[in-house]
Amino acid sequence: MVDPASARFLSACVCVRDVDSASVARDDSGKEIVAAEWIKTHDAGDRTITEGLDGEPTYLILDNDKTLAKFAINAICTHLGCIVPWEESENKFMCPCHGSQYDSQGKVVQGPAPQVRN
Repeated sequence: MVDPASARFLSACVCVRDVDSASVARDDSGKEIVAAEWIKTHDAGDRTITEGLDGEPTYLILDNDKTLAKFAINAICTHLGCIVPWEESENKFMCPCHGSQYDSQGKVVQGPAPQVRN
């Protein structure tokens, strides 16, 4: 498990409507995402940007065994607030603005990242 204190890009929450969760993620049309339905329509290893907590862009992650990861990743770079896309060919999140890179769990692997947004 990644320590959220050392990886600020990581959002330590499951933002999907489920029996055990009060948090709700929404798709790009504003519809609530239901975990069981979402899993059926996505491939193993998928990372999809949704509307997470506080309306921030948040990646939901489907693990290789087709289970929903127990965490979500905030898609906003901690450096200057750009949206960070997942680069499948590189197996990491790569910020197009200033070169910050994050591993598959949201930990900074190449700077300039750590500036934290207020």
